[in-house]
Amino acid sequence: MSSGSIRPRKKGGNTVGRHITTGGNTASNAANVSGNAANDKSLVNYDWAKEMLNWSDGSYSTNGPTDIKVNIIISLFIFSVTLVLYALTQYPSVSGGDAGELIINAHQLGIAHPPGYPLFTMLGRFFDKFVPYGTVGWRVALMSSFFGAVGSVAIFLTVKLWVNDNWCAVVSSLMFTFSPLIWCYHIQGEVFSINNMFVAIIMLLSVWFVRTRIYENERFNASFWTSEKIAYLSAFACALGLTNQHTLVLIVVPFAFWLMFIGGRDQLWSIRTITNLTMSALAGLSPYLYLILAPRIRIREYSWGNTGEISGFITHFLRKEYGTLQLYSGDSGNSTLISRILLYFNNLFDQFGYFGAILSFIGIISLLLGSNLKNFQWRSIGTMIIFTFLFYITFFFNLCNLPIEKPLYKGVFLRFFMQPNVIVSIAIGLGLKYLFNFINSKSPTLKKILLPAVAILLISYQIGSNYQLQDQSENYSFINYGHAILDNLPKNTLLLVGGDLVTNVPQYLKLCEGVRPDVDILSLEEMSWDWFTITQGPLLKNVNFPGSVYHPHRPEGFSLKTFLDRNQHRPIYLAGDFKYGDYTHQAHYFTLPRGFASQILPIEKSRLNYKTILKEYQKFPFFPLPNDTVKYPNDSWEFFMVNDVASSLERSVENLLSSYLQEFTQEGEDALRLSVEILQKVLTIRDTKCWTLKHLGVASDHLRYRIRTKDGSYEKYSEILFKSWTRYLEICANEKDQDWDTISKVINSQQQ
Repeated sequence: MSSGSIRPRKKGGNTVGRHITTGGNTASNAANVSGNAANDKSLVNYDWAKEMLNWSDGSYSTNGPTDIKVNIIISLFIFSVTLVLYALTQYPSVSGGDAGELIINAHQLGIAHPPGYPLFTMLGRFFDKFVPYGTVGWRVALMSSFFGAVGSVAIFLTVKLWVNDNWCAVVSSLMFTFSPLIWCYHIQGEVFSINNMFVAIIMLLSVWFVRTRIYENERFNASFWTSEKIAYLSAFACALGLTNQHTLVLIVVPFAFWLMFIGGRDQLWSIRTITNLTMSALAGLSPYLYLILAPRIRIREYSWGNTGEISGFITHFLRKEYGTLQLYSGDSGNSTLISRILLYFNNLFDQFGYFGAILSFIGIISLLLGSNLKNFQWRSIGTMIIFTFLFYITFFFNLCNLPIEKPLYKGVFLRFFMQPNVIVSIAIGLGLKYLFNFINSKSPTLKKILLPAVAILLISYQIGSNYQLQDQSENYSFINYGHAILDNLPKNTLLLVGGDLVTNVPQYLKLCEGVRPDVDILSLEEMSWDWFTITQGPLLKNVNFPGSVYHPHRPEGFSLKTFLDRNQHRPIYLAGDFKYGDYTHQAHYFTLPRGFASQILPIEKSRLNYKTILKEYQKFPFFPLPNDTVKYPNDSWEFFMVNDVASSLERSVENLLSSYLQEFTQEGEDALRLSVEILQKVLTIRDTKCWTLKHLGVASDHLRYRIRTKDGSYEKYSEILFKSWTRYLEICANEKDQDWDTISKVINSQQQ
């Protein structure tokens, strides 16, 4: 990014200026420019370019060879520290959410869920194939760590080119790198690390473009990277980033507008440059050809969509199955735009601490008003970045239709805070620069001592306070969870799945680590889309589809009942939930809980009894659970997984109570005792399960009156009832039902 050797730069065959040495005086250079301008009408005064970076006072460095060497050394240091700490704290295999599905398609070169993520898939395949260590999930996570480290370097260079201060630039970079949200998603096989890298690169390109224009104006930059070529590189980078994740468009649009209509308005509107910009953008979008070509070569199991056909590609690219301008196709909840924006700003304190948040506020003000907080420049890059920030958090947050009142969806929403946090981290560096410019005006010596100390303190605190919370190197819980679902299934099972976790983790184990290849895993959600039987049906040779799509209300569709009827030649199990809206099977089939999955059996084969449930409970696949709610709060996939383990036990009790609650036999009494035992076990796993608290009281109430005073058990179960229902009334008011008033009266009467 150097200005390079200083020679006359030719444009259209005419010399634009004379040789001016790097070491020359800025004022002298400006005078030469003015002199030449009188004789060369092609020379334009670009003083506004300096105003973009608020350098109108001329206080910017030459970025000579010494600075370049320092930049390279610091960049290598940031990259190395980031990559090492990320790699040390990565998930050892698969994580929650979409990671399993993304890793599967990177591993086998398939097609990921809409809009396809072809860049992630191809890069993931490269790391999976050539990294000689670890599981498939770890190798793809290493890719996230690698590009996260590249993004950290891009943030450093952005701030360094802006304010010419190494310490401020390092603080910006590492405060972002080791913030909780970034650290969490940069150590697993997800698309966000690459996306954040592209946001940082776009910020870097914008500053580099402006800085190069300043040099071209005053020093006639003749290096390879002219501002025009940087514009071409920008078009390529923006388009390439969109092949990783579409939300980048909210960063690309303001940047492209600024580049074409403000920053390069006098330079980029010729037929030649427009053609070159277009070709650069098309080259960047070229990974999307992969979505068309890959399924024509070979369709992979658990590969999404019918992208080998043009109509299928368009559907996939536009995310029509989810809603083109929506994150989520279900109920959007009750949150407002204001509440979402407030959630974002509150979260900044969690990400950067109070001092970091204050510095970012000062930095955002300086983006608008310059380093002296007095000169507003509407054309400045700072104004463009502020507009980009506001555009993102208003436009995207308005489109985000997730029901964030539910903790898991709130966690999904938080992931999209990372892109604007790139801008916030840059603002932290600018705010620190302004603060120490003020200190420097009072005492330059104090600044030299205090700035490094503050920088080291901020970075050390950021790493130290987050390392243990983000260290997932021993987190095998998702792998254990997947094994708990698969290992106990009978041979040749057809496993129906409903939900991200119960779908992606078992599929990952099967396709990437070779666990239970005899089991066919079918997502009920995917089976309801038109492409499924076309592309995936031929791969599932031992599955019979009674129609073209799982949809009971379409002429060519089929219901779950008819699907189950046609596949009785093999064991059928369910993990997760049935698809909402199809109840055709309920009068003909029942589910018998067996560990984390439930066997689906015809009603006529029903042999449900107390001893069956007892046998299944005795071999329930318990494993160490991530119960630390500080490290894994209620918006994390780990928290959701623990709830799912508890819910698997609840399903057994639900069957027991529905069969034995009104049966006054010894077996009925034994069934109620087992229900109490299982529900008490559930509360050791998750003590806030409202269904468990309520029904523990119900089972205890029925049991205590059956056994009366025998062995003092009446008092024992009365105590269990009182404790469970008291707790229920304390924490479950949001789940009130028709029994709430009755339970309240029972507890109030005992308290009196």
